[in-house]
Amino acid sequence: MKIIFPLIAVLVSLFMPDNVSAQKIFSEGVIKYDVYVNNEEKPSGLYVVSIKNGNIKRELAMNSGYNNITIYTKKNGKTLSMNITGGEKYALEISQEELNEKNTKFADAVFSNLNTDKTLAGYHCIGNKVAYKDMETAEFYYTPDLLPPAENLVSMFPGLRGIPLQYEIKSNKTLTFKFVATLVDNMVIDSKIFNTPADYKIVTKAELEKLK
Repeated sequence: MKIIFPLIAVLVSLFMPDNVSAQKIFSEGVIKYDVYVNNEEKPSGLYVVSIKNGNIKRELAMNSGYNNITIYTKKNGKTLSMNITGGEKYALEISQEELNEKNTKFADAVFSNLNTDKTLAGYHCIGNKVAYKDMETAEFYYTPDLLPPAENLVSMFPGLRGIPLQYEIKSNKTLTFKFVATLVDNMVIDSKIFNTPADYKIVTKAELEKLK
């Protein structure tokens, strides 16, 4: 499970909303991605992002049995990451300040067009490459036809005007996850899915460490 944690730290920062004024904002709906590990031919999991009124629920379910759910609530600016430790259910509370600190590594990102395109989940997507100040790079495809309910699409791609429908995340030197969108649905979302499950105890990072 420890191998997956760096991946979750990045996923938690996806789709963090702010106020913007733009057309075609994806303000409510679901995006589903197949998850591929280390360039395997068949997907090894499913990643689902649900958005409504700035609230965000992210669900990662791997075929290995690993599951993680995070819920961002716009009203209080906090994220809860659902974990099961010692058979007990805990919701790790992460503040916006903690997320901002983690995301400083993505600042001053530089984009370059790959002059390629493809269709993903019914949307025309443009190939791009992002380079960070630590010299790490990543290729991705995004659609400019949709904007997230934030000025930045994700913290990984600061300033990007679109939604990435294919991208990769390096969890460590030997583990890479590729996300490929299979569905973009502007469906109506039930607000109740953003509520903290009653059987989870909300804890801080320090409290959770003591329980391990």
